[in-house]
Amino acid sequence: MKPVLLITRNFPPLVGGMERLVGNIYKQVNNRAPCDLIGPAGSKRYCDDNSRVYECPVRPLPWFLLTVLFNTLRASLGRRYTLCIAGSGMTGLFALLAARINRAPCIVFIHGLDLIVKNRLYQSVFVPAIRRSDLVIVNSKNTGALAAAAGIRQERMVVLHPGVDLPARSAQAGNFRRQHNLQNNSLLLSVGRLIPRKGIAEFIRHALPDIVSAFPDTVLVIIGDEPADALASGGPVLAAIRRAIEATGLEDHVLLPGRVDEPALTAAYADADCLVFPLRAVDGDVEGFGMVAVEAAAHGLPTVAFDEGGVGDAIEHGKSGLLVPAGDYRAFSSAVRGLLNGEPAGLSAESCRAHAASFHWDNFGDKLQQILHGCTTEKASR
Repeated sequence: MKPVLLITRNFPPLVGGMERLVGNIYKQVNNRAPCDLIGPAGSKRYCDDNSRVYECPVRPLPWFLLTVLFNTLRASLGRRYTLCIAGSGMTGLFALLAARINRAPCIVFIHGLDLIVKNRLYQSVFVPAIRRSDLVIVNSKNTGALAAAAGIRQERMVVLHPGVDLPARSAQAGNFRRQHNLQNNSLLLSVGRLIPRKGIAEFIRHALPDIVSAFPDTVLVIIGDEPADALASGGPVLAAIRRAIEATGLEDHVLLPGRVDEPALTAAYADADCLVFPLRAVDGDVEGFGMVAVEAAAHGLPTVAFDEGGVGDAIEHGKSGLLVPAGDYRAFSSAVRGLLNGEPAGLSAESCRAHAASFHWDNFGDKLQQILHGCTTEKASR
């Protein structure tokens, strides 16, 4: 089969939900056709030996974009591609260029922030390139609404939720509690980059005191750190979290281990009682999907979340977690207390895992191949 070109900044060795997603896009495409990659420095070791890989320095951003442009021309002039894919809106312009050179279809994956980021150059150059692509794949209905508002036609758009691995019943259970001497505590978990839209400082101020009052042994474990490479980081969030802890006097009820390795994260998922996802609306930022809620469900862990951004696509209310009206901290703390009390009865580890199973990467791959086949067939018939 003729090769495919994938252009992305979000790829291992960088770490995060988007990186896992685009890494799996590469694997699914490469399973059926040779897939070349233009990606971040260090990405070659995560690719098949038969793939041509063009590495680009991630920082500074202008230099990354220039090297992506150079490598796009280099790759497109050296090999004929049947399909050009952008891992996010940031690289959509270059995928469109490669597609025009190769007379191939251009597909852009969109995650939310890459439509609304507040940058005049990006909005005037990169977003119009997304509009001119043959197909835009969005990660949630909410991101689809943002895409429509940005002028992307509905007939050129399809929703494809990110996938998830389904772990075996964890042998890690109890490890996290023992390591941190939390055997007898009610354990709330937060996982993700420490950025303003995650709402952790506000949760500590407005909901955690009420939860601790009802369950005095409660400990909130915050896994993650402030991002160095995100489009929108939003400033010193960790300092705001520490101020919230001090202001509420909850120093004994919050644990900040920072970023942890995969075994430690698996152990935390296995030992926690509830994942908290207190998202808040932030101008110029958005939660495109809420992958962490599906990952928690895959470990049998329910989530309580504000119904903000695209998280409603990631959580099935009453089956994998509870969705609370955005900004209602009283309702949020009530939902968490209910889970700690074993309510509602239909929400269980088994119902969480059943929900997560529909997001398995194999299902994602089957749907992706149908989308890619349809796009290339349509392009060839024009």
